[in-house]
Amino acid sequence: MHQGTPLAVINMAEDPGGREIPLVEIRDLVKYFPVKGGALLREVASVKAVDGVSLTIPERQTMGLVGESGCGKSTLGFLLLRLLDPTAGEVLYRGENILAFDKARMRALRKEVQIIFQDPFSSLNPRKNVSHIVGEPLLVHGMSTRSERNARVQELLEYVGLKKEHMRRYPHQFSGGQRQRIGIARALALNPSLIVCDEAVSALDVSIQAQVINLLQDLQEEFGLTYLFISHDLSVVEHISNRVAVMYPARSS
Repeated sequence: MHQGTPLAVINMAEDPGGREIPLVEIRDLVKYFPVKGGALLREVASVKAVDGVSLTIPERQTMGLVGESGCGKSTLGFLLLRLLDPTAGEVLYRGENILAFDKARMRALRKEVQIIFQDPFSSLNPRKNVSHIVGEPLLVHGMSTRSERNARVQELLEYVGLKKEHMRRYPHQFSGGQRQRIGIARALALNPSLIVCDEAVSALDVSIQAQVINLLQDLQEEFGLTYLFISHDLSVVEHISNRVAVMYPARSS
């Protein structure tokens, strides 16, 4: 019988005092993926990716989520973003259950919650230049004119250590670290409060990892960001996180 997804939370720093305001509360979250078989492709079993996880992420802090491959870390991040819908449970953002949101409210939430993907090589459209990639969220949400978007893209690139002349270049013209900076700029475009960093530095060399982590910390301080930082590397998570949730593979017998 499946016993749920074990999760242990570790405080990495002393409580600064005062009441913490939770930006996100995850309550008994469950995600099962069906396994189909037979001639009629009926559901014959299920993969229990996340099973009964509860987690609180305080505002303006970094919650690290660490665990070995296959334990459900990225799935949990996608559930938080509602890129996947859960089998059961609740995801509260500023006290409201986002699973009850209609399309209009989810569209508004997309401005508040963004993601930085793992692979800086596949997460950027190779056919689009940096100006389009970073400015696309602004266009999708009907924000600003072309000139205003270009000005905003230039500003975002400066935040992440890139230059105006990079706007017209394409992803293949950048290093892995630079590509991840482009991904970070895109995530910042709509002024989010929460960013899910899904293995955001795991594809980078160690020296570049440190640079990107330092950048994320600087941006957090400047813009009051909250991070869910997902990684399989505890040493990386410890460096950036206020708290660490250690996620283990679901137990079964």
